[in-house]
Amino acid sequence: MRKNKETGITPQASEGITRKGFEDDPFAWARQIDRWFDDLRREFDEHWAAWPRFGISPRNGETARGPSIDLQDKGTEFVVTAEMPGVSKDDVEIHATPNSLEIRSETRAQREEKDETYLFRERTYGAFYRSLPLPGAIIPENVVATMKDGTLEVRLPKQEPAPAAKSVAVKVQ
Repeated sequence: MRKNKETGITPQASEGITRKGFEDDPFAWARQIDRWFDDLRREFDEHWAAWPRFGISPRNGETARGPSIDLQDKGTEFVVTAEMPGVSKDDVEIHATPNSLEIRSETRAQREEKDETYLFRERTYGAFYRSLPLPGAIIPENVVATMKDGTLEVRLPKQEPAPAAKSVAVKVQ
């Protein structure tokens, strides 16, 4: 075996050549490469994906055309407010579970103008989906939603907290 020029140490035949940090785990190098790619994706998202033409924003997880949504805790209920200008209440679909709220909408519009010298057609389509995990349990059957002036308001009544488990001492007979 050759002596290392920097350290002056000659490796033993049983040691072999290893890379620092990868001695015990043969797949550690693959995880390291995955971390590098994750960092690269994160950097790309922070600088480019927030642009509307790329669609998804890494900061809030919604599309550039998605509504702004607020969730407030009002004591006995949660109130979700979503700004949805130009969306009809008939185009909104809401599903509630004890721990989450899903809001979905799909709109389509078509316009056509004809004249002797030209034909103009315009089609638009917009859709979004949001699933909100709730900080506490709700009663899905009592959820009420209203739409007014392009603002959706959903009122989610909270479940009554379950009584704390009580420990009772039992005597052995």
